[in-house]
Amino acid sequence: MRSGVKTDGHELSRQDKDNVAALLQIAKEAGAAEALYIDTNDVVVDDRVRLKCLVPLCRHYGDLVCPPNVPEPEEFRKYLKLYRFGLLVSTEYENPPKPKSLIDSEEISKEIRKKSVDLSDILLKLEGISLQKGYRFAAGFTGGSCRYCDNCVKTGGECKTPYRARPSMEAVGVDVVETLRNADMELEFPVGDKVQWWGLLLVD
Repeated sequence: MRSGVKTDGHELSRQDKDNVAALLQIAKEAGAAEALYIDTNDVVVDDRVRLKCLVPLCRHYGDLVCPPNVPEPEEFRKYLKLYRFGLLVSTEYENPPKPKSLIDSEEISKEIRKKSVDLSDILLKLEGISLQKGYRFAAGFTGGSCRYCDNCVKTGGECKTPYRARPSMEAVGVDVVETLRNADMELEFPVGDKVQWWGLLLVD
């Protein structure tokens, strides 16, 4: 587990730095594989990330916390500038040997999806604690599509888990690979011997 506070961008108060360290520790205790501080200036937003939701068309397009139901990259860039700092958090699943049967494959997929839900749960916990610490605009962005329901009701429907569902970084145009590089972390792409889910907590 790596954790770090590198505050060479936005100027943080001593209290902010203490809170960053505390939140990183909480993420670790909650089961995060990695937890890192990132200056919001180092979060990379690229319109081509959002384009990949359409080309090829993602089956989750139209989900309630996926495009087109979330801020577009240009809008998200404006929000990003208003935040004091961010935390990058991950969960991971070590790939087992190649599945020998369809049942094996389904079980592996189930475990990978569980790690996605675990990430969302950790982000919700960090978001709630940030609110308690007085950061009233804290907002979490998970990795990939929302996994709290097997099937989303799609655009125009009513979310079954409105207080838990969060958009992913990719949905609002964040280039996860480049953002992680700015935090001195390399993301293996394409996926190799492990699957990593990354999320972002914006704090202010």
